[in-house]
Amino acid sequence: MDDHVVGGENPSVPISSAASPTASEYGSDYYNAYYGRLGPSVYTRENPHWLKFFGHVADEIVRRLNPRTVLDAGCAKGFLVECLRDRGVEAYGFDVSEYAIGEVRPDIKLYCWVGSANDSISKNYDLITCIEVCEHLPESEAQDAIRQMTAHADRILFSSTPGDFTEPTHVNVRPVIDWLRLFAEFSFAPDQAFDAGFIAPQAMLLRRAQVRPSDQALCRFANLRN
Repeated sequence: MDDHVVGGENPSVPISSAASPTASEYGSDYYNAYYGRLGPSVYTRENPHWLKFFGHVADEIVRRLNPRTVLDAGCAKGFLVECLRDRGVEAYGFDVSEYAIGEVRPDIKLYCWVGSANDSISKNYDLITCIEVCEHLPESEAQDAIRQMTAHADRILFSSTPGDFTEPTHVNVRPVIDWLRLFAEFSFAPDQAFDAGFIAPQAMLLRRAQVRPSDQALCRFANLRN
């Protein structure tokens, strides 16, 4: 795949033609009572933790990966998109929650839209980020989401909790090795040298690989991430 791609989705055309069956679960009540998987509760702009956190993530992405175009799959209120845009990256995002997209910073709303992670992605990107999203998707939808992402980027920054079973919307919590094996089905392998701990202990960078990684290699990598 050509790593130099142009543009993002047209935000005026929703990716999803129908609302996800669980979309209504991610309204204001969910976010107002949000117990962050990556930090303190209350997922709002007024909570200084979140913009500081995503600002740091954006800094690391720019410094270490230097992408020109980024898609954030499951962008929630668009914090990572805005932090990347503020740093000169052509970033886009989508989320299943109409409420969350309505909370995106006004000047960033043009680049964020309502859509599900298992819907078609019609553009290629230098990097796709998917942070704590796939555990919210049923198994078949999570597989579809990974199929879509791997078809449209050569690098994917991915994180999914391996142990948080308490949140009601976590319907597909899996160990790291399960995700690695699924990505391997689409010829993606973890970057052994890339430490994505600035996102979460289980986070990892996956790259398109010419040779599918061995299961032994995947298990060794997973043991360092669980």
